[in-house]
Amino acid sequence: MAGFSFIAILAIGESFPILLRGIDLSVGAVLALAGMVAFDMTLMFDLPGYLAIPAALIVATLCGALNGVLIVKLRLQPFIATLSTLAAYRGLVYAISGRQLVPELATTPLSDPWIMGLDTYFDIGSATGLSSFIELPWFPLSFFIMIATLVVFGVLLSRTRFGRDIFTVGGNAEAARLAGINVGRTIIIAYAICGFCAGLAALLMIARLSTTTESLGLGMEMSAIAAAVIGGVSLSGGIGGLSGPVIGTFLLGMVLIGLTLLGISQFVQQILTGVILLIAVGHDRFLAIRRQKRLAANLAEEA
Repeated sequence: MAGFSFIAILAIGESFPILLRGIDLSVGAVLALAGMVAFDMTLMFDLPGYLAIPAALIVATLCGALNGVLIVKLRLQPFIATLSTLAAYRGLVYAISGRQLVPELATTPLSDPWIMGLDTYFDIGSATGLSSFIELPWFPLSFFIMIATLVVFGVLLSRTRFGRDIFTVGGNAEAARLAGINVGRTIIIAYAICGFCAGLAALLMIARLSTTTESLGLGMEMSAIAAAVIGGVSLSGGIGGLSGPVIGTFLLGMVLIGLTLLGISQFVQQILTGVILLIAVGHDRFLAIRRQKRLAANLAEEA
């Protein structure tokens, strides 16, 4: 469940660019960068976790915002902009790697109580008294953080003006601009949220692993995108929510667990993840074409 929570948080963040007809391919690299920042601050500079945690989140949020700035100010396609920053952020991870700069840190685990406290597990059965009726598993803190992330950003998306702007811009950016919506600001904030979620997932992952590596988060962007699309967030923009990506994450996770129990190798699982993503994108495209035909038919009838 803890492993699913990381991907679910990434999928929640990835949903914001997708709702804007964009995409963020750099979330895995941003995750690695945030993890390395926390690692360096605690082990290289002996700073406490209550400083390292917000610093990692700020760095990740700024990386996401930079993606948005490149898209808005330089008018780059989201695919090109985030593919470029994927390489840049991953290179930056190696450049600041405490494991590379101070080789003895490669075998030194994280021990800061603030960071390691993120890997706490709770006995919900005993706390609620349900253990006398049914045996419940212990739930990791990461699960509750994922739920809190879903609630906070779900409310932001469904109950605020910014959320309405997201759907409007995703549906038709030019119409949104003519309606007085600050399209550029909306895009930058959406990508900043995506970066923040990557930073949050990074902190939960390094707490669970007690360390980080330069390859942390490698390929996780594909899982996040697949979970979001499976969960009903349309690549055509303006359609979807945040509960769907979380459900999509757990469905994808159950498939991968089943393959693991069957003894299927990790490489085959990666291939199947790609196939699942392809099917999800194809289905999304099919629905988009059907919506266009239905709209055209309605317009023809009205004419």
